Amino acid sequence: MSNIISISNHKGGVGKTTSTINIGAALSRQGKKVLLLDLDPQANLSQSLGLIDAHRTIYGAFKGLYGLEPVAIDKRLEAIPSSLDLSGVEVEISRQPGREYILKNLLDPLRTI
Repeated sequence: MSNIISISNHKGGVGKTTSTINIGAALSRQGKKVLLLDLDPQANLSQSLGLIDAHRTIYGAFKGLYGLEPVAIDKRLEAIPSSLDLSGVEVEISRQPGREYILKNLLDPLRTI
């Protein structure tokens, strides 16, 4: 069974990216399989992991261009990168039926891996 840990705060500069990377790394060192999902349009987590020019990002997955394809960081640590394009996705999908389930539907196949 998998668990989801969400680290969020509207205010910037409170340590979200640093906390996410450190918690993810610590859990992977304990033998847990970890997926870091960067949902910040500034893509700080992706930049910190060297994934800023990734071809498949959460933005494209939200738009339905492809499914989520995690990028391996370490043996048990993977990430889904963000992109600056993510800043407009809320408006772009605002009229899409079932938009509130897009993230859940994207993550469901990964929960069984």
